[in-house]
Amino acid sequence: MNSTVLAPPQPPHGMSCAKILVCEANGMIRQAIRIGLNNLGIRDIAEANNLVSAHKSLADGGYDALVMNSEIDGHDTTFMVREIRLGKLGPDPFMVSILLQAAPDQGKLKQAVDCGTDDLLLIPFAPDQVSSRLDALRSRRKPFVVTHDYLGPDRRKSNRPDGNQAATISPPNPLAARAAGIPPERYQRLVSQARDALGAERIKRLAMGLEWECRTLLTASAGGQCRREMLITGFYRMETLLAELADRATSQLRHDSQHLDEMGEKVRDAKNRMTELKLADFDALHVASRRISMTYCGS
Repeated sequence: MNSTVLAPPQPPHGMSCAKILVCEANGMIRQAIRIGLNNLGIRDIAEANNLVSAHKSLADGGYDALVMNSEIDGHDTTFMVREIRLGKLGPDPFMVSILLQAAPDQGKLKQAVDCGTDDLLLIPFAPDQVSSRLDALRSRRKPFVVTHDYLGPDRRKSNRPDGNQAATISPPNPLAARAAGIPPERYQRLVSQARDALGAERIKRLAMGLEWECRTLLTASAGGQCRREMLITGFYRMETLLAELADRATSQLRHDSQHLDEMGEKVRDAKNRMTELKLADFDALHVASRRISMTYCGS
């Protein structure tokens, strides 16, 4: 009697277990994306065709990757990727992201790249471009760069000439985790560890950025080059940096934010007296920012 040796069952393609969110208003483009995802065996695909539903879906979370047009119904969507990276939108700041760009407008391209997306795909595209880009991100992902004004995949093509390199961390890869069959609870531990490392580095970079802004205005004032537009921009950046720094210092480090609040008062006072400011005012701001930098950077 002949016996047939059965081959052991093969595990399903890892990508077939991935959960993808597609945010696109155009039905034909959504269909092309779906075909590309189906080519990878992906069937768990959620769709959002307007800005409100896209934001809600991202807030709810549960997705490994996002494919989203950088503009939906005339509204910019890149801010949502930025919020994801900052941990303000959804449970996973390391979600894989591909943004779609309708036209090669340099300003919009820069805005898309600067938001922290993993990849950018120009419309029109073939379905296999979606599948090849997503599969490439599954197998290899760039390290995340952490600065005071950017958080996301490394965009640099070369090292900075001053040799001052931004800190990087290795981000968890939800697509790779799915492909490897990593249990959700283990992946969440990886996310938690990476989030802590990212947060600690972000705090340092925010403090350094604050000192840099104050030093820039001090130098400009000393040289008689401090114009109103420069002051408005500088004070806005200081307030933005202080707001996030205070939030992270209290939530992550359990620090009292009184010294940051006091710095914020100094900035607001200076902003209200822009026409009266003297060199001594800028020096006082720089001294206060230097103390903050020493607190969080240890130097």
